[in-house]
Amino acid sequence: MSGTTITRRKLVRDAACASALVMGSAALGASAAQAKESSKANDATGVTFADTIAWNAEYDVVVIGFGAAGGIASIYAADAGARVLLCDVAPRGHEGGNSRYAAQMMCGAVEGSDPDDLYAYYRNGLAGHFDVDEEALRTYTDGLCAMPSLLAYLGVDEPYSWPAGTPVTPEYPEYNGSDVVTEYFVHQGIYDSALWKLIRKNVLDRADGIDVWYESPAQHLVQDPDTKTVVGVQIERGGETVYVRALNGVVLTCGGFENNPEMVQDHLGSARFLPLGSLYNKGDGVRMGIEVGADLWHMEAYETLGMLCGHTWLSDGDERAVLEPSHGKGGPLISIGSEEFAKGSVILVGDDGSRFVNENEDARHGHVYDCGFWRMPTANYTPHLIFDQTELDYYKENGRMTDEREAALTSAATPEELAEKIGADPDVLAKTIADWNFFCAQGCDYGQGRDPESMRAFDGGIYFAAEMRPDILNTQGGPRRNKNAEVLDTAGKPIPHLYSAGELGGMCAFQYQSGGNLGECMVYGKIAGTNAAVAKDALPVVDGLTAVKPDIRFTAGQASDEPFADADVVLGARERLGTSTAGMGDDMQLKVTVENGKITAVEVVRESETPEYGGKALDTLVSEAVKAGSAEIDVVSGATMTSAAFMEALQDALAQG
Repeated sequence: MSGTTITRRKLVRDAACASALVMGSAALGASAAQAKESSKANDATGVTFADTIAWNAEYDVVVIGFGAAGGIASIYAADAGARVLLCDVAPRGHEGGNSRYAAQMMCGAVEGSDPDDLYAYYRNGLAGHFDVDEEALRTYTDGLCAMPSLLAYLGVDEPYSWPAGTPVTPEYPEYNGSDVVTEYFVHQGIYDSALWKLIRKNVLDRADGIDVWYESPAQHLVQDPDTKTVVGVQIERGGETVYVRALNGVVLTCGGFENNPEMVQDHLGSARFLPLGSLYNKGDGVRMGIEVGADLWHMEAYETLGMLCGHTWLSDGDERAVLEPSHGKGGPLISIGSEEFAKGSVILVGDDGSRFVNENEDARHGHVYDCGFWRMPTANYTPHLIFDQTELDYYKENGRMTDEREAALTSAATPEELAEKIGADPDVLAKTIADWNFFCAQGCDYGQGRDPESMRAFDGGIYFAAEMRPDILNTQGGPRRNKNAEVLDTAGKPIPHLYSAGELGGMCAFQYQSGGNLGECMVYGKIAGTNAAVAKDALPVVDGLTAVKPDIRFTAGQASDEPFADADVVLGARERLGTSTAGMGDDMQLKVTVENGKITAVEVVRESETPEYGGKALDTLVSEAVKAGSAEIDVVSGATMTSAAFMEALQDALAQG
């Protein structure tokens, strides 16, 4: 508790300094000449704090963060008649936050079920003994029950839903109310960015009401020091500071803090994670919220995914973890390979060489069973996977051991020698392996309760170690919100004109149900956007203030970033430009050389695929297409969407002949 208090004091102290800086820089935004000129224009209506800032743009609503929540908030605000600015830190083609990487499932309730059941599942089950804002939670679960109508608003008349009993539907079947839980999808597909791409399309189709700025990170909120009303946003755009007036509201939808090492250490108690999703979630919304006096909640809640209760292979140079299951029980949720991973003479050890999880457990978004509830396991700094030659051979036979992974392995003749090489305690690792062999002989894992059918003693030969990393899917903490999506201050009162939605201050306090975050993006995105768009009362006049002349450089309706134009490519007689929209990012374009009906060369002209997945696959796809002479090539494992886009672009080029 004392550590949390110290952390909060530090953040508040830093925020106070930053807030003072914002007020000062905003007030000084106009030149002395502008202030003198504007003072002549002051009339009987008086001057408000917002009139003292030299705004560079003016909108009804500013939404910070172009993921699912930000997109939904912008859509509903625009449809309510507001002129909206939607800004994002990422470059075009890489926006989307964690929404583009997610499984695209939205938690909901079986149509016709009692909303009380879903509420009970969340309140009495997932929340455990944690206190919750019951009105905000009820608003959330009631919204999840209306998921088909929310999808219909985006143009999905017949969403697909998983039948009961499908993995993670529900994720906690032992809790009351679980029988009404289902998962909704845009269509029958998973990990294909379908929801995110649909939301993005709806945003871009509303260009008459929504301007989008890419590579434009919000730095600070501009707040009236007396009324605490948030009146605008300071944004860095094109190397300059831009002050944007928000007449009716600002919506924070900029995700969590999983890519901010300091916040991860302060709030999650871990020295490091490797993220599975966006690299742009760095806690900007947490920081900006603190600057304007927001209270924080759920700061310790986070999720992981994949093999070994949320661990990933360490790959040199990769900033993002690779999602890989530990066994086939996860079904379509995380099924990348069908062969079991945590089976045989293999254990996961922590920093000192001791086991800390049941390697074969079907973890629930990284949560493992612990004293009646499902909690996150200890996140070690340098965990290692320990196995023998028999296991190594098994991995190689089943495609689990790539050349890159094998080259990075550490090996030794004894556990003690291996421990010395990987920085573990020799005595601890030797005892861990001896205990393991004993458990195997007894047919019972007394340490972690692993299924005896998945256990085999070490073969007594060479010992191998693979360095792993704990991965992180997302964080839940951030500014506290109420049922109206209003951000609350430390006294529990709404900060005027400030709203939030999505993972930033999400509803999950303890145990997480799959699809809950995207469901929340839909539910609270709608609420935040709708309420932010409502015209607000005029700001109070303050004696002694001097109005300044706005310095409008970005005009609403004309300041949106332009869509990608077709690549400026010179095509030869046998060259064609193929385009696809099926990838993870924006359009993929290929220059394809076709001779006698066969593909003889392919050049990637433009793409915005994720580097660790699709980016790595493109070289292979180019090579395979040229080798085959056609678009009939195999999908690259782990890069299904990129492969589909590549083949579609090839077909588009071939069809032009």
